Amino acid sequence: MLTLIPRRHRTSAEAEPPEAASEGSDVSDAVTPPARKSRKQKDAEPDIANPWTAGERFKSAAASGLIWIFCGAGVLSLGATILGSGSETETAPIEVQDAGESQRVSAFAAGFVDLYLGGSREQEDQITALLANGVDTTISLPSEPTEIGTVTPGEAVQIDETTWVVTVSVEQQATDEQPPTSQTWQLPVITDETGAIAAAGLPSRVASPARGDLAVVAGDEVSDSDVTDTVSAFAEAYLAGQGEIAPLTAPDTAISAVTPAPYAEVTVPSVRTSQEIPAAPADGDIVRTQITVSATTAEGGTTQLGYTVDLRWRDRWEVSAINPTTSTPTTEGEQS
Repeated sequence: MLTLIPRRHRTSAEAEPPEAASEGSDVSDAVTPPARKSRKQKDAEPDIANPWTAGERFKSAAASGLIWIFCGAGVLSLGATILGSGSETETAPIEVQDAGESQRVSAFAAGFVDLYLGGSREQEDQITALLANGVDTTISLPSEPTEIGTVTPGEAVQIDETTWVVTVSVEQQATDEQPPTSQTWQLPVITDETGAIAAAGLPSRVASPARGDLAVVAGDEVSDSDVTDTVSAFAEAYLAGQGEIAPLTAPDTAISAVTPAPYAEVTVPSVRTSQEIPAAPADGDIVRTQITVSATTAEGGTTQLGYTVDLRWRDRWEVSAINPTTSTPTTEGEQS
């Protein structure tokens, strides 16, 4: 049976004496989410009697805000499902049909990892309340909460109809004592058709994805003034509203300037390409450039931006696309 999250709780004045929940029974109470409290702040509300929460641990979980991170502001669904203990778990991921469910599982996992890594001894019961039945609940947390940085939900891979594995990243900002760090954790999660959700185990630390030898071809600096003048004028019109877009773009493109113009001044300090620019271009020839833009706001703040801009020859170089890839076009005369 899953250890699940109820739809609402009652105050101790309304709560009925605890009763043992039978297998397959449904608990249909709904929960109104309280405001999230600091991990160091001790909850002063009276204990909440509930057959499966062990009172204080659900109240603490609700106060922490973990329950609400994966369900938004809607009403939580609750149900209990008996999982076949003898069934074999498939190892190959299956196609996830419900993107909303994937996001909900990812958010739950991030909240659980946040609570587990940053929690203190006072949170041990509320963590146990979010675990599925049958999971080893021997949990030992520090006496004081731990500052762990930013927790971000990652990919939720669905193993079978009820089982997920979620990758969660934890980013710790640099301090005077240590440089910034990045950690990757995984959490198994189970769900059922009623919307119930629980952690099927404790988080595990895994190796962060390696960058390996991935690289892009940076290309060479462009010295052709016709190319550099065109992309510079285009960047000024596109981001700063200086000049018109239409005279700088190919006739069959639908590129519009960013409005309202986000920057007061724009310069292009670098234009690069991995192609050889023809000395005598023919109609339809395409050159893909990688440009660096230095953009300054009206308040004086400056930032660096990067764009991949395709130019097509038609008596002159014209912008034919702002391309999402830096890969070199393979066919002249065709826009990719």
